[in-house]
Amino acid sequence: MPQHRKFPVWIVLAALGLALSAPVAGLAAGPATPEAAGLVELTAIAPDVRLDMRYATPNNFTGVAVYPAPRCFLRAEVAKRLALVQADLKKEGLGLKVYDCYRPFSIQKRFWALVPQEGWVARPVEKDGKPAAGSKHNRGAAVDLTLVDAAGNELPMPSGFDEFSEKARRDYAGGDPAARANAKRLEAAMARHGFDPLPTEWWHFDGPGWEGFELLDAPIN
Repeated sequence: MPQHRKFPVWIVLAALGLALSAPVAGLAAGPATPEAAGLVELTAIAPDVRLDMRYATPNNFTGVAVYPAPRCFLRAEVAKRLALVQADLKKEGLGLKVYDCYRPFSIQKRFWALVPQEGWVARPVEKDGKPAAGSKHNRGAAVDLTLVDAAGNELPMPSGFDEFSEKARRDYAGGDPAARANAKRLEAAMARHGFDPLPTEWWHFDGPGWEGFELLDAPIN
C-alpha cells in the first residue's frame, strides 16, 4: 500500500477481516455482465486513453485487488465524451489515464465498510433486495482519472489517487502550485465536455445525465 495512505487500526482490521473477505449479501437478479447492462468498454471508444485500473491491483486504499480484471466499462455517452476530452488534450501533448470506471454495487458496499464517510465514499442503500442509492460509479456514469504527458508519465497532482485528505479537495490551497494548476487543467478539460467535478476529489468526475442510469451490480470479469 502506498506510504501516503495511512488508516486507523479499525480500517485495517475491516479490510483484512471483514470487508473484503466476507461474502456480500445477494441482490435481486440483474444483468449478468456489464455489456448486458448496456455498458461499453472505453478501449473500444477511445483506445488511446491509458488505463491504470487500481482496483484490479493491490495498489489502492484497500491493499488488495477487488476487481478480477483491469477493464473500464462506462455508459456509451460517457465514453464518447471522454474520447472528446482525450482528443482535445492530445493537441496539447497531453492525455488521460483512467483509474476507475464502472464499479459493481457489491464492491461499493465493501468500500463503505472500509470508509463509511460520505463525501469520500457514497453510501450504498438497498431496498427490496435491489440497489436504491450509491455511487455514480455504480451507474457507469463516473470516472476517476488524471493527466499524463505524451510519454504516459503522470503529471504532478495535489495528492495521490484515493488519498482521503484535505489535499484531495478541489479547494485545497496548499502544496505545489504547479500540481494545483494541473488539477485545474484537468477539471477545465473535463468540464468542456459536460463532466461535473466532485468537490472532495480532484480525480472524480460525473457524466451528465447520470440520474437516468440505473445502479448495477454486474460483475467485472
